[in-house]
Amino acid sequence: MRELCLAAAMVGALAAAAMAGEAPATFKPDDEGFIRNWLVLGPIALGEKASTHDEASQKEFFDKEFWTDQKKAMPKDGDKVTVEGKEFAWKAVAAEEYAVDFVKICGDKPNENSLMLGVAYIIADGDMANLKLKIGSDDSSMWILNDKELKRVYESRPVDKDQDTIDGVALKKGLNVLRMEVINGGADFAACARFTDQDDKPVANIRITLTPPAK
Repeated sequence: MRELCLAAAMVGALAAAAMAGEAPATFKPDDEGFIRNWLVLGPIALGEKASTHDEASQKEFFDKEFWTDQKKAMPKDGDKVTVEGKEFAWKAVAAEEYAVDFVKICGDKPNENSLMLGVAYIIADGDMANLKLKIGSDDSSMWILNDKELKRVYESRPVDKDQDTIDGVALKKGLNVLRMEVINGGADFAACARFTDQDDKPVANIRITLTPPAK
C-alpha cells in the first residue's frame, strides 16, 4: 500500500509540473564565451560541387531552402524534416570543447561534401548593442542572427577560435536566435561562436536554451 501511495504521489507531482509549464533548461556559455549547446541537423549531402570552397560553387547551397521556411525554423530536439525524400531530426548537442565537432555527431554517416545546420536560442537579460560575434568554421559557413544574415565564409580551413569577427552586433532583451550553416568538403568538420564586447571580453548576462518559445 505504501508503494502504491508513493507511486500515485509521484505521478501527481509530474502532472502538476507539466500543467505548470516549468521553465526550459538553460546553459551558460563557457569561460571564454563560446556557445557549447546547439540544436543541429544533418549531414545533408550536397554533391561533388561542394568540395570547391568558393562563392561560385557554394553560394547556391547557402541561398537554398532545403524545406519550406528552413531559415526561420524554430526547432526543438527531435523535430523532424524531410529533405529530398530523406528524413532528418534535430538533435540537441553539447560540445566537449569550444567547437561543435560535426564528425562525432555524424557518427558513421558520410559527411564529405555535406551541410550541417545549427540553431541556438540566446536569452539576453537586457538590450546589448555594439557587440562582436566571433566565429570559426571548418569549412565554409553562414551565420544568421534574428533573421539577419551577418556573414558568409567561403574557405577550406581547419576550425579555430575567432577566425572571423562580425562587428556592430546587437542582442535584444529576451529571445535571440543564432543560426549557422556549415559546409564540409572532407576530413574535419566543425564550428564555433561566441559574443564579446568591444574589448573582446565574453558577454555576460546571456544564457542558451534549446527550447523554442511556445507557439
